[in-house]
Amino acid sequence: MDQVEEVKSKVDIVEVISSYIPLKKAGRNMSGLCPFHAEKTPSFMVSAERQVFKCFGCGEGGDVFTFLEKIEGWDFREILEELAKRVGVKLKSYRGGDSGLQKEKILAVNRVAAKFFSYLLLDHKLGGEVRKYLERRGLKRAMWVKFGLGYAPNSWDRTFSVLNKKGFSPADIAASGLVVSREGKDKGFYDRFRGRLMFPIFDARGSVLGFSGRVLASEGGGAKYINSPETLVFNKGSILFGYFQSKDFIREKNETVLVEGEFDMLSLFASGIKNVVASKGTALTDNQVKIIARSCESVVLCFDTDIAGDKAARRGIEMLDAAGLIVKVVSLGKFKDPDEFVQRDPVGFKVALKNAANFYDFLIYSAKKRYDSSTVYGKKKIGQELLPVVSKISDEVVRAHYMGKIAGVLGVDPSLIDNSEKYNNETVVNNSDRIDNAGRVERLEKYFLALYLVGDSLHHDFFKILDKNNFENSECRAFWSATHDIIKSPKAKFKRRVLESLPKSFKTFIDDLYLLDIGAEFLDDEERAGEMVRMAKRIRELSLRRKLREISELMRKAEQKEKSREVVKLTKKFDELSQALKEGVQDDKKVT
Repeated sequence: MDQVEEVKSKVDIVEVISSYIPLKKAGRNMSGLCPFHAEKTPSFMVSAERQVFKCFGCGEGGDVFTFLEKIEGWDFREILEELAKRVGVKLKSYRGGDSGLQKEKILAVNRVAAKFFSYLLLDHKLGGEVRKYLERRGLKRAMWVKFGLGYAPNSWDRTFSVLNKKGFSPADIAASGLVVSREGKDKGFYDRFRGRLMFPIFDARGSVLGFSGRVLASEGGGAKYINSPETLVFNKGSILFGYFQSKDFIREKNETVLVEGEFDMLSLFASGIKNVVASKGTALTDNQVKIIARSCESVVLCFDTDIAGDKAARRGIEMLDAAGLIVKVVSLGKFKDPDEFVQRDPVGFKVALKNAANFYDFLIYSAKKRYDSSTVYGKKKIGQELLPVVSKISDEVVRAHYMGKIAGVLGVDPSLIDNSEKYNNETVVNNSDRIDNAGRVERLEKYFLALYLVGDSLHHDFFKILDKNNFENSECRAFWSATHDIIKSPKAKFKRRVLESLPKSFKTFIDDLYLLDIGAEFLDDEERAGEMVRMAKRIRELSLRRKLREISELMRKAEQKEKSREVVKLTKKFDELSQALKEGVQDDKKVT
């Protein structure tokens, strides 16, 4: 067994996935809300027995490696290292591709740079002014250490020189984004971050992906904040500052407090509000929304800007709502930002957090505050701002509630404005209306086979009721036929041995059968046997009806061509099948 197989054999997919999303028992499997698409009813299933997952809503599925690749964006090497760490396997050697090796080098450069910056802040005289600055901002040394804060010296090449002496090549340092290539005749590099308070940006595993640097007044001009550029490991739109330190608190509270800036995040964390992250701006990205949605079910927005009047913030909130999150908003009152609020009135901030308003209530309140609802112009602006947002609420009861509130503000009858299609170009379609008969038959056949695979043994009895031709779905038909070839005697066979004897091409199909939700009541042998008999009879009945339709069509064509003998023959066959359908399945012996 190589080390990859050793790691796979020791890891538990349920444990890994449950560290990202809440899972609940669902029959023999575990279920939860899919982290890869927005849903309100769980369709994401995890099988401990098969060590696989699948979402029956969006179709994403695979093993634990697939899950971490999709949810974290890690390459194979990163996943292997993370899982090996989880299960206590010490990796001897694993050689990934060129891209993986380059990522490793960048992470190593960032790690050494973060230690260098931290040393200057904590223990070097160059960090004296920064230490005083942080203390004035109300942040103690313990917070500097926990979040890895540091100081980049006000020098053109000090950071580059330190990294180069540590053995990193100029190319690797440049790939990390910590230095900038000089233009003109003078070749070489200069430090990107100079004279700045440094905030390392971690991924969920604690690796430093990049940095954000804040200028200090005493160090001169430049942009207030600058970030690492896009690299192989850093993408600003895919990170939330502080998530590494806060993720466990977020899952514990099942809620994220979302702020804009680093100091907002740090001040709230220091005050005891530890389920907090910073988006570094109001314009949320799809990746940031996904991180939040897979961690909790509720998000409280605490932005400096007027959310209702900020189009970028509004788009982000619509994305949060579409992801199935409960969205609430904190009013900052007289304070300019969460940092100032929590520093000056920590008790008051916690009260405001507790009383955070539902986003739609906040929108209505904000619109009323900014526009005069007693004037025609004011009513027009309120309607233009609120109706397009509220009309997108998918729940009819909730939408009607807020349409009624808006109507009250405008002083008009609710029926005049409650026309969601007028404001929303997207037409909601009930997917169930599009499911054809073939889809229903396929689900029935797979449900029967999923029941058949419960338990430790497989029985021959059901082959007396169903043969392979009773299955309409080709995969189900092939699986039933292959299984029958293995189980040829009435004697029960151990399921594990049967499945091991099947061709490997059936693996994904079998995984999907295991992931189907069959209901906890059918884990009982007697209950399951009864359900299987009913499903087997139904499959056979549907098969007979399909054959009758086929024969009926053949009879029609034969009559058109005046082939009397063929008509007689087909009529006899039709009568036989009709009688069989009428009598039902004869052999309905109890399966033991």
